[in-house]
Amino acid sequence: MTRQRKIVIGTVVVALVIVAAAAVGYNMTSSKKTLAISTTTTTSSTTTTTSSTTTTKPPVVAPAGTPLPSGFEPQSASFVSSNIGFVLGISNCTGGPCLTIARTEDGGKTWLSIPAPATPLAQGPLLTSNSAAVSRIRFVNILDGYLYGPSFYATKDGGATWQKVTLSGAPSSYGVTSLETNGTTTYLIAGNPNTAIPGAELLYSSPATGDNFALQSQPTISPGWQPRIVTNPYGTVISMNDNKGDLYYQATGTASWTHLNPGCLNGIPTNPVVAVAAPVAGSSDPQIVLACGGDAGAGTQQKTVVKTTNLSTFTTAPSQPPLAGILDAIASPDGNTIAVAAASGATFLYLSTNGGSSWQTILNSPAFGGAPIHDLGFTTNSQGFAVEGNATKAGTVSSYFVMTHNAGLNWQQVTF
Repeated sequence: MTRQRKIVIGTVVVALVIVAAAAVGYNMTSSKKTLAISTTTTTSSTTTTTSSTTTTKPPVVAPAGTPLPSGFEPQSASFVSSNIGFVLGISNCTGGPCLTIARTEDGGKTWLSIPAPATPLAQGPLLTSNSAAVSRIRFVNILDGYLYGPSFYATKDGGATWQKVTLSGAPSSYGVTSLETNGTTTYLIAGNPNTAIPGAELLYSSPATGDNFALQSQPTISPGWQPRIVTNPYGTVISMNDNKGDLYYQATGTASWTHLNPGCLNGIPTNPVVAVAAPVAGSSDPQIVLACGGDAGAGTQQKTVVKTTNLSTFTTAPSQPPLAGILDAIASPDGNTIAVAAASGATFLYLSTNGGSSWQTILNSPAFGGAPIHDLGFTTNSQGFAVEGNATKAGTVSSYFVMTHNAGLNWQQVTF
C-alpha cells in the first residue's frame, strides 16, 4: 500500500485518547411512562369503577447483532468502556463490498455486526473526492454514535438506524474532518475534504447524546492542515495546527476556552500531535501530553514530547522517541505511560512507562509499506487499542486492529 503523506508547515494529526472511559457511562435502556387517573363514581344504587391503565413506551435497546460478513477489514475504532467497543470497516456482502460495523461487549473477545448506512468507506476524512463516504467511527455509549469523514451520520439506537446530519451554516462542499466526544458534549470540525489543506474550518458542538450541532464562534479555527480535537471525560483540547503550536483547552462542564502554547515548535515545519491524559490526583487541572515533530526527511523526524499539569508550564520529557518515522499519533492514559506512533517505510510504535525518561521500540513493522496508525487510545491504564493501515479492499489483508492489556508493552492482532 502506498502511504499518502504531505509535509506542510504546521501540519496536525490528533489522536483520540479515551481515559477512564467508564466514567463516560452509558444507558442501555430508557423508558417513559404515561400515568392514567383512576376514578370512582357513586350513586345511591350503583357504583361504577374505571380501572387504572398504564402505557409504557418500549425502551430503546441496541440491536442484538448478527455474524460478521466475510473478509472484514478494519479502518477505525471507538471504545466507550473496557468492554464495549466498535470497529468500522469493509466486508464482502451480497452484491459487492459494503460498509460494516463490528461491535464487542466483552472487551474484544467476540464481535457481531450491527447495521451500517449504505454509503462507501473512505481511507480518511481528507484527500477524498467521494463526499458521500465515511472513514471514522465514534460512539458516546452503546446507543449514541457517529460516522464521519467526510460525510456525517448519527444513530440514537445503537446503529439500528442511521440519519445523515446536515450542519447549518457550513458550505455544501464541507465535510466533517475531526470529531470527538467527552460523554457530555460532542465537538466537530468541518472543512473542505477534497484537499490536504481544508482552509477556513468551522467548529460545531452538540449535547453528546444528540445531533443538533450548533456553530461555535470561539475559539476561531486557524486555517491550516487538519486541525484536530482530542477529548476525555475531563476536558477537550483543540490543536490549531499552526507553526506556533497553539492549543485551546476547555474543562468539561464549562464554557470558556484557555489558550495554551507549548513552545516546542519554534516556527519550524512541524507535525504536532496532541493527547489528553487524566487529571493529576488531587488537582482539578488535567495533564496534557503532546509530541511535536520537526525537521522531517528521509523517513525520519525529530520528536519532542512535552507535558503540562497546570495548563501554564510545559516541561520537555527527559528523553525523546527515536528518529525513525514521521509522527502519526500519541496516547497517554495517565501521563506516565506514553505511546507514540510514527510511520515511513515501516510502522513504528514507541513506548515510555516512566513519563518519557526512557523509550522502547514496541513495533517496527514493514507491513502495508509503513501504513499509519489510526485511533490509538486507552480505555483504562492497561487496556488500549489501535488500527494499523487502511481498509482498501474486503478480503485482502490491508489493515490490522490490535489491542493491549498490559499498558502497551504487548499488542495482539484481533481476529474478527
